[in-house]
Amino acid sequence: MEHNILIVGATGVVGRTVIKILNEKNLKNCNYFLFASKKSKGLKFNICGKKFVVDELTDKIFKTHYNFALFCTNEQISKTYIKDLVKDNTVVIDFSSLYRKKYPLIVPEINAKKVKNKKIICNPNCSTIASVMSLYKIHQKFGLKRIIFSTYQAVSGAGQRALEDMKTKNQKKLKKLNYVINNNLIPCIGEISKNLYSKEENKMIYETKKILDDNKIKITATCVRVPIKICHSISINFQTTKRASLQEIKDVLKCTNGVKVIDTPLKYPMPVIVEGKNDVYVGRIRKDYSNRNCFNIFVVSDNLRKGAAQNGVQILEDLLKENI
Repeated sequence: MEHNILIVGATGVVGRTVIKILNEKNLKNCNYFLFASKKSKGLKFNICGKKFVVDELTDKIFKTHYNFALFCTNEQISKTYIKDLVKDNTVVIDFSSLYRKKYPLIVPEINAKKVKNKKIICNPNCSTIASVMSLYKIHQKFGLKRIIFSTYQAVSGAGQRALEDMKTKNQKKLKKLNYVINNNLIPCIGEISKNLYSKEENKMIYETKKILDDNKIKITATCVRVPIKICHSISINFQTTKRASLQEIKDVLKCTNGVKVIDTPLKYPMPVIVEGKNDVYVGRIRKDYSNRNCFNIFVVSDNLRKGAAQNGVQILEDLLKENI
């Protein structure tokens, strides 16, 4: 059986990574339909040995029935097209934050079963994915009482125009970011909410509780944009409910699917090592001696892969298995 698969935002940084990962996985019996902005119309991509041409994103996408769709775009694009596709029985994997409160937030290693019989499936926030990947087994074994997230997020997380902003020191020439990122840090990602947390920080707090299925965990977050292209890094301080030794925490992390531990002297997870990798890397594992049952870890993940495209393609793989 051949499946029609729609990719919206196919030429953006995440969309191109989706195509790259589809080629790596070489999924069989799939026919792809690529849509993007007007300036990308006519671009050609090779996917699993076949050539596909990008079309301009307009209402013409509704002329074809799709089994599955990946929306690698913003909330406005998702709001415009997804509901009508769902009415036509397309199962949609949405990378935006539009539907994250209403529909399942899926990280396949943690909660893949929740995709069953759902028409809209949400890909979580990129920093949230890396964080929960490193914490979910610890939560299962010892419980999590409190988490403190401090993120160092790459510019690619804000898209192609933000990457172009890395080249300038002129505030007036910025295309996406609010402030110059060249030789600078921006201690706020997204607009500030009434609680004085940024949109990105509120996402991490809410989504972590939802994916780990535990609203009792106390969580705070500070999210910072840093001047590197790819890979989000997260310093995580967490407190377990049950008593755990440092060695037990290390052993759990080493046995966590999708996690690689680098934790020897002078060897750490860093963007320069992790870029292009599919796993989430964890190191600097140590006790926090200021409080009982507290630990520190440092997490790095390729935000375009496991933080976005790879996670979405993993969800697609699971859906294809159900339909074959």
